[in-house]
Amino acid sequence: MTGSPGIPDCTKTGTPVPGPFANPEIRPDSLPRAATVAWQPLHPRYAKRLQAGALIRIGVLAAVVAAAHVTVLIAGFETLSRIAVWPLRILWALCVLGAVWAVVKPVIVVPRCGYAVREKDILYRSGVLWQSVRVVPFNRVQHTKTDSRLLDRRFGLANLTVFPAGAGSQKIPGLGTETAENLLAHVSERIEAEKPQTADDSC
Repeated sequence: MTGSPGIPDCTKTGTPVPGPFANPEIRPDSLPRAATVAWQPLHPRYAKRLQAGALIRIGVLAAVVAAAHVTVLIAGFETLSRIAVWPLRILWALCVLGAVWAVVKPVIVVPRCGYAVREKDILYRSGVLWQSVRVVPFNRVQHTKTDSRLLDRRFGLANLTVFPAGAGSQKIPGLGTETAENLLAHVSERIEAEKPQTADDSC
């Protein structure tokens, strides 16, 4: 029996015809080891970029607190001064604690983040106490992009974002500009390579 017009006849070409559905069991000891993933660290300047961004925000808050403090002092109302003294002290304490945390947090967080690129997918690891790893298969990615904000450009950094179908997006921050562009080109190539073949190319 020959194939239908326009549809390749696999029996003539020697291509094996797919058999019934099979779902063999995989033993746990044969699974790939997570420890074998070669995690790539984020750029060393990313911690400084996070510190700078947080300190700028703290600086804005401190300027607002300082303006309120000066306003209370200039007003000269004794009752207002007594009422405002503790809220102002609390706000100043929050500014100091926020500045300390802005310096310390990136030093703790950034070394524990990383990414890995494999043949079929890209991975991103993040978290300190609760670490998470997200795997994005290339055959699920619809498109990808790089972006670089003002502070990112100041530190020579860029971010890569991949958009899987129906699963939100995954951002890999703190990459060197050249690394981000190289990853963008590679992921774009893999997206094209992982696209399903058309009916004309398969039996």
